[in-house]
Amino acid sequence: MLFVCLFSTPGWAGADQLDELLAQAHPWARFGKGAWRHVRIVTENYDTDGKPTDGSLTDNKTTVTDVTADRVTLQVEVTVEVAGQKFPSQPQTIVQGFAGETLGKIAPPKALEPQTLNIDGGEVRCEARQLDISGGVTNEQTLIVFAAGQEPAILRRQSTLREAGDGKELQEITSQVMSLHMIRHLVQQEKPQGVYLVRTNQKNDRGTTITWSWHAPAVPGEVVDECSHKTDAEGRVVRRTTLELVSYGLGDLSAVESDEAGQATPRRTRRQQRRAP
Repeated sequence: MLFVCLFSTPGWAGADQLDELLAQAHPWARFGKGAWRHVRIVTENYDTDGKPTDGSLTDNKTTVTDVTADRVTLQVEVTVEVAGQKFPSQPQTIVQGFAGETLGKIAPPKALEPQTLNIDGGEVRCEARQLDISGGVTNEQTLIVFAAGQEPAILRRQSTLREAGDGKELQEITSQVMSLHMIRHLVQQEKPQGVYLVRTNQKNDRGTTITWSWHAPAVPGEVVDECSHKTDAEGRVVRRTTLELVSYGLGDLSAVESDEAGQATPRRTRRQQRRAP
C-alpha cells in the first residue's frame, strides 16, 4: 500500500522542467530507436439490440524509428483480419511530442494547486500542471497530475479538445492510475512482472468509451493487456475491444541497462544523461 507517510515527493524545480518528466514518462521515447511492440486487438461490434454484428482481428506492430530532444517518431504497421481475410495497410509514420501532441504549439505550463489522489487505498500528494496546445483547427488543454520521484510519476491526465473557432468541446479524455501494485505474466519473461492499472474514460457527443489497461514499464509502449467497451449516446454497448501483448523488443542494446535483479530497464533520455552528475 502506498501512503503519504511512506514516501516524500521531491520538490519540483519549476513548471519549465515538466518536459523532462514527460520525456521520462513517455512510453516509447525513453526506450530509444529500434524498440518495438507487437499487439493483437480483437474488436466486436453490436447493434442497438445488443446482438453481435461483426468483428475483426488486428495485428499492430509499432516501432520507434527516431528520438530527438523533444519528439519521437513511430512507424505503425497494421494488418486487419475480417471474416478470415487479411488486409495489410501501408506503414504509417507518427511524429509526436512527449506530451502526446502531433501538431500545434505548446504554451509554457501553468502551475496549479496541488492535488491528493487516492490510489491503492492510500492518499498520494501530487503536483499539477496545465498544458495548452494550440494549432490547426483545434485547441487542447491538458491537466497533468504527478508525484515526481515515484514510478509511474504521472498519475492522472485530463485532456479536453475544443474547436479553435467557437470553442465547442469535441472530446474529453481522463486517465488515472488505479493501482500501482499488480503483476502480469508477460511473454518473453519467466517470472511475473510488476504492472500498474489505468482507467481511461473517453467522452464525445457520439458516446463514451471506458478502458482498463495494464502497463508494464519495462515494455515499449507499456500497455500489455487491455479491455474496453464503447456505449452510444443512449448508453447501449456498441463495441467491445481487447488487446494482448504478442512480443516486443528493446532495439539497440545500448539503449537498455540491467537493474539489480538482472532485468532490462529503459535508458534515461538524452537530456537526462547530459544533466546527470
